[in-house]
Amino acid sequence: MKKRRKAYSVDAMMRFFLQYYNIPTKQDIEKILSRIDRLETAIKAGKVSGSRSRKAGKPKPATGKKGVAKGRAKMSATEKVLSILKRSPKGIDVSGLKAKSGFEDKKIRNIIFRLFRQETIRRVGRGIYAMR
Repeated sequence: MKKRRKAYSVDAMMRFFLQYYNIPTKQDIEKILSRIDRLETAIKAGKVSGSRSRKAGKPKPATGKKGVAKGRAKMSATEKVLSILKRSPKGIDVSGLKAKSGFEDKKIRNIIFRLFRQETIRRVGRGIYAMR
């Protein structure tokens, strides 16, 4: 006697094909549209910062003054870690860098790896780094 297989519903088959072929559903499209609406209202309210694009055909108006930097320039993460390392001549470990810089472990480890490969810093001991 043959075993009868379970009959699949049409809805289950449709969900399978939609997921397998990565086809967006109505709910996915509605989520995207709601996000777009929120972004448009934020842009209209002026809450989203960023560079404004100009029309390609119009040249930038020439002024006699050059751009003057306002305030201090922000330091990159690598520069911040380097300045901390310069202040500690005996060396500093990753947990100390994490506490002083406020960065996460992964970010600090990537910066240390890059600086060590460039031979900007040296290993004093296990997990302790100092300037060359």
